[in-house]
Amino acid sequence: MNVFVAAQRGDVALLRQLIESGQASAADRDDQNVTPLHWAAINAQVAACRYLLEQGADVDAVGGDLVATPMQWASRNGYLYVIQLLIAHGADPTVTDSQGYNSLHLVTHSSSVMPLLYLLHQPVNVDSRDLQGHTSLMWAAYQGDALSVDLLLRHGANPNTSDDSGLTPMHWAVVRANRAIIRRLVESGADLTAKDGEGRTPREMAVELKSLGAWKRAFEEGGMNEFGIKKAKPFSDRNTKIAIFSIPTIFFYMIFITVALLPWYTGILLGLGEFFGMHHIVTRVLLNNSTYTESVQQTPYFSGIIFASMVWVMYSWLTRLVHQTQAHTVAHFVFAISFGLCVYNFFRAITLDAGSCPRPSSDNELKTVIEDLASEGRLNGQTFCLQCMARKPLRSKHCRVCDKCIARSDHHCPWVWNCVGANNHRQFVIFVSTLVSGIVSFDYLTYHFFSTLTLPDDPKTISLSCLLPSDLCRMTSYDTFLVAVTVWATLQLSWTIVLLASQLWQVARQMTTLEVSNLGRYGFMGGRGGAVPEQAAGSDEHKHNHKHRHGGFIMHLLGFDRFTKGRAVNGLAKSGQATNPFDLGLVGNCKDFWTAGRELGVEYDKLYDVPMEGFKEAKRRRDREEEDDGKRGARRGLLGLVMGSRRAEYEPVNQV
Repeated sequence: MNVFVAAQRGDVALLRQLIESGQASAADRDDQNVTPLHWAAINAQVAACRYLLEQGADVDAVGGDLVATPMQWASRNGYLYVIQLLIAHGADPTVTDSQGYNSLHLVTHSSSVMPLLYLLHQPVNVDSRDLQGHTSLMWAAYQGDALSVDLLLRHGANPNTSDDSGLTPMHWAVVRANRAIIRRLVESGADLTAKDGEGRTPREMAVELKSLGAWKRAFEEGGMNEFGIKKAKPFSDRNTKIAIFSIPTIFFYMIFITVALLPWYTGILLGLGEFFGMHHIVTRVLLNNSTYTESVQQTPYFSGIIFASMVWVMYSWLTRLVHQTQAHTVAHFVFAISFGLCVYNFFRAITLDAGSCPRPSSDNELKTVIEDLASEGRLNGQTFCLQCMARKPLRSKHCRVCDKCIARSDHHCPWVWNCVGANNHRQFVIFVSTLVSGIVSFDYLTYHFFSTLTLPDDPKTISLSCLLPSDLCRMTSYDTFLVAVTVWATLQLSWTIVLLASQLWQVARQMTTLEVSNLGRYGFMGGRGGAVPEQAAGSDEHKHNHKHRHGGFIMHLLGFDRFTKGRAVNGLAKSGQATNPFDLGLVGNCKDFWTAGRELGVEYDKLYDVPMEGFKEAKRRRDREEEDDGKRGARRGLLGLVMGSRRAEYEPVNQV
């Protein structure tokens, strides 16, 4: 076996034997003019690369048919840690091969985003061109790599450069028909009127290539028409949010009154029509969207529905139940306390920062973070967020709706118009708990309200078409408004009880909804950090090849999709056997939850590693160190009192 085969296989022992015996050297070349370092680099043999470099291998040696360096061979395959090692030994990322590709071009070809991130923080021009004038941004757009496009634009890539044929990155995005890339380029200021060598604009090329659907969809998602003109909204963003939050309260009153005034068979139908009208006004008028589900979760619409429900439940309690059920003092007290706590924690869950993770304050700090993670062999999607350009703490997740990483992320909840994370998870659990107890006590009082009344038996007052039992028909005819409000409130128990039970179980197990879901999908709590988000998928054609799940939107609203989507359904079953380094037992887990990490002794927005000795021992060690520091400080203070007069002449004088 020769030195080249040993380098390919990463056999460091054999390499050492061949080189130390004088049978080979690190500078040898084979019949293709390729060095051992080339073969080790293209096969991701980091240890072999390190040994060859220590033995004097030329880090920028060129060879092979493409006259390329070892780093270019590694870049073509996206081998991050080989690239990092070669750059640490002085490799030049700007060297080009016979096709005019430098390492940045080649790593873009590999569609590997972490090596691309690493190279973008090296001395290489982000807009460098190959022999045909293509930039890395053009290659990423042509390949449909939405993450790479976003990364290049974040690092200053020009969206309006053109190649030797006059094609811009937008033209190449149209060739791939990737709406996510088209939208991202538009948001970055791409020129929609730029023409290629044949005089075609990107839109004209989309028509020619039959990808106009992806083009229109991309602009609709960005709130524009197909010519890039921003769609007008009736109000400012602030007033739109206020209107969306307030509209459900008005429409719910209209629905309840409609059901109360009209016969049930027309009242229910008209009430459903009013509910649809409310949804239409929010989505099609105020948001000016083309669909009824798009972007609605980024608004306070669903939290407005919760608030509207609270308003009319409280109205019914004050105007009816308080006066007629005075004998049930305890139930009234439970309802009042539950309602007050529910409203308070509802707004706290909305307004509190869920737990934003810190971001680097400068480019130098960001480069240091990237270099440190790469040198440790840990630069990946679980430790670094490409959207935030920051290191990701353990148990955190980037929320696409909030556009930030959330510490100890549980899930994004449209009902509280916020993520649920380290800072507001307690408020969320109290909100759901008191929502359940409030509905139960309200139902109890409603039952006794009707029990204490003498309901009319006159058939003229009861609808002949009522399909309910006679007692329920008399209740409905007596106070249809209260019955409608009670039925609506009781319906919420169907999901709030399940949600509350799952939240309490997860608190007891020191787990989050995200971690239970990850166990089912990936087999471990941390998930797969490098997964491509849904909006980074390829063309619209690709998106429609899968089977549609008609209940997906509803399941997402209820917060159950993380348990039911794909393999995530297995998460609950696997959670009992999974290794959980944060588990402190039932009591310890509950104490840690309600003290925001104090039991573990951590700050979740800055938690990057699990201590080798475990959290319990690490906390004990820190407590001992703090106690020892306190004792030393006390001794120094006592000594200062005794020696103060002697030291006074040596103390620096405050000149301020």
